[in-house]
Amino acid sequence: MKMKKLVGLFFFMLIFSTITFAQKYKAEATLDSNRILIGDQIHVDFSLTAPKNVNLAMPELTNENMANTGIELVAKTAIDTTVLGEKMRYHQRWTITAFDSGSYIFPPIGILGPDSQLLAQSQALPFEVNTVAVDTTAAIRDIKAYAKVPLTFKEVLPYLLIGIAVVAVIALIVWLIVKYQSKRKPKKIVSKPKPKVKPHITALKELENLKLKKLWQNGQIKQYYSELTDILRIYIDGRFGINAMEMISSDIIRELNDNNLDNKLMKELEQTLTTADLVKFAKMEPFPDDHDRCFQQAIDFVKSTTETTETQNSVQH
Repeated sequence: MKMKKLVGLFFFMLIFSTITFAQKYKAEATLDSNRILIGDQIHVDFSLTAPKNVNLAMPELTNENMANTGIELVAKTAIDTTVLGEKMRYHQRWTITAFDSGSYIFPPIGILGPDSQLLAQSQALPFEVNTVAVDTTAAIRDIKAYAKVPLTFKEVLPYLLIGIAVVAVIALIVWLIVKYQSKRKPKKIVSKPKPKVKPHITALKELENLKLKKLWQNGQIKQYYSELTDILRIYIDGRFGINAMEMISSDIIRELNDNNLDNKLMKELEQTLTTADLVKFAKMEPFPDDHDRCFQQAIDFVKSTTETTETQNSVQH
């Protein structure tokens, strides 16, 4: 009687340990369809639930180890890990296909522990691969004409770039011809009546008004540099007779170089105009010190090139 109790106790412990072991590790595999046509693809979702901090040999599915099944592996995702309390859940998706009709079985996937012990195993997944049914009683139809497929942007892009390049070259040639012809024509000297208020007085007053607006302090940096350069351009027009409002910055500097101005003064003006161009057209964001520096350089240029200063210099020479 005592022996029977020991044997019964042994089998109870064995069954209990097996149930407990199975609760710790669980492998599952599912198909998103069990019937496909030849060449179609289906997905196998494989998941494993296991305790934390356990070294597991996750399955490495390849076409080599699937060679005897007739199933081909098309793609696979990376292993996704999720923490579930004291357990970890591992998930991976495999995309498979088959190119012969018939019945297939996606094999069970086993999970091995550090000592090559089988910890869990998923179930086998049967599925069917069918051919496309052909109606042999139907009449033979004419071959269809070529289908018109709309062009994609990727196909049109090379031709679009070539067209833009051709237009740009033509525009450049026209611009060079016009510029060359304009240089050959003698410039007409148009006498302008002198303004009632000296240009430097108007410019300094406008600069002071710009300072009081506090545009760049309120985030209106582009507006600040637009008004700053407009004040300078209007002043240069009134002071030197240069149509600065219709010129780019480099042309303004080139025209002013003919007036024998101080090199340092010219470099500061060029620096201010260049900074303004970068803000207006390249969306550059200068530092606050750059705003103050450009403003002060504008004031210095106006004060250093007033008619009074020029007259005094000519008298001294």
